[in-house]
Amino acid sequence: MKTAVWGGAALLATSVALSPLAASAARAETRMFSYDPISPDAKRLTGAGVTILFSQGLLGPGQPIKVLATGVPAEARLKDGRQKDLGPGGLAAMDGVDTNVSLYEVDNKLAQGKIYVRAFCPGSSRLWLSFSTIAIRRDLRIQAFGDDPKAQDPKGGGKARLCGTLDFSYRGEWRLPKGRAPDPMSDWTDSPQHPDTTN
Repeated sequence: MKTAVWGGAALLATSVALSPLAASAARAETRMFSYDPISPDAKRLTGAGVTILFSQGLLGPGQPIKVLATGVPAEARLKDGRQKDLGPGGLAAMDGVDTNVSLYEVDNKLAQGKIYVRAFCPGSSRLWLSFSTIAIRRDLRIQAFGDDPKAQDPKGGGKARLCGTLDFSYRGEWRLPKGRAPDPMSDWTDSPQHPDTTN
């Protein structure tokens, strides 16, 4: 897949003078994909599905920034997750979970983070979400993990539990208007900004 670069020739000329790392960061862009629920957990927990706001660079998979409920105004803002917070061995020590994934924690102090924690993992005070690769026209799996406050030891250790496996089918990409959040009533597009060139 070829990833479009902002600013055309001007950015290309500028990137020549940048280090490879700086040039890659300069080419990062923000995108939004929407997904329809497939699995029972996805239908139960998200209703109409989810929209993922993520940062896309030239190298590596998309890095999710927010999870938005497609049908209602609710969002969870994400921060980097640490596998050690899930308990000894992290994801690899759990049964029935994917390990070749990206792990993020829902920030329960921002937006509707607390609502997501309660909805996805009742009884937990923290929520982690793992994401399969985010790519155009590729389906998505999110697994939700919650802590068990009653099982925490005084040193902060404990074992997280799998609360749900949410499978989604790719629906499409949102247009991102400049200077404001996208409006689901007017900014949806069935023609993605970046056509799939892998076929």
